[in-house]
Amino acid sequence: MSTTSDPIVFVIDDDAQSGRAVAELVRTFGHHVQVFENPREFLDSLDAIDAAQIGCVITDLRMNGIDGLEVLHRLIDRDVALPVIIVTAYAETAVTVRALRRGAIAVLDKPFRDDELWSFVQEALAKSREEVALNSRQRELGERFTRLAPQDRQVLQLILEGCKNRTMAKRLDVSLRTIENRRRRVFDLMQAESVAELTRMVVEFEHKLPAT
Repeated sequence: MSTTSDPIVFVIDDDAQSGRAVAELVRTFGHHVQVFENPREFLDSLDAIDAAQIGCVITDLRMNGIDGLEVLHRLIDRDVALPVIIVTAYAETAVTVRALRRGAIAVLDKPFRDDELWSFVQEALAKSREEVALNSRQRELGERFTRLAPQDRQVLQLILEGCKNRTMAKRLDVSLRTIENRRRRVFDLMQAESVAELTRMVVEFEHKLPAT
């Protein structure tokens, strides 16, 4: 049984024989594989996939109902860290350009070489690892921000503006001791050691502080 630390390659193809062939090839790469003949079933299963799951998707382009481009679009719109490789026997330049611009790792023409698929799967899994790590960091920072009370956010905003404690006390009409306590609380809750680190956290999270 795989865990979130074991990459999973999701293969989507409404041609059962073709899907099994791709799945067997990917298994020779040493990866866990899940096969879906119906792209809608795959999309419906996304809620059950752990946010920390590393993986990628290999999908056929032309399928009944939902095609490979739509699978790509929905994964990106939902911010799922599963990069997409599209395979097709009906390659069209316009479709390839659209897919790559939208974020596909590659569009592979059938028949493709084993080493081609291996290379793109490795690239996709590497990208998935990066995205999972980034998403985890974003959630962690978000949790820290939510622990800040409104008065903490006021002090954080002033810290980012480069204000000294006495200036903060005057602007917020509170005592210097109150500012010192709130400032200490901000650094403790954000788990920051310096103003520079605190600033990086805010920039990284792209967090917009409410107007005070």
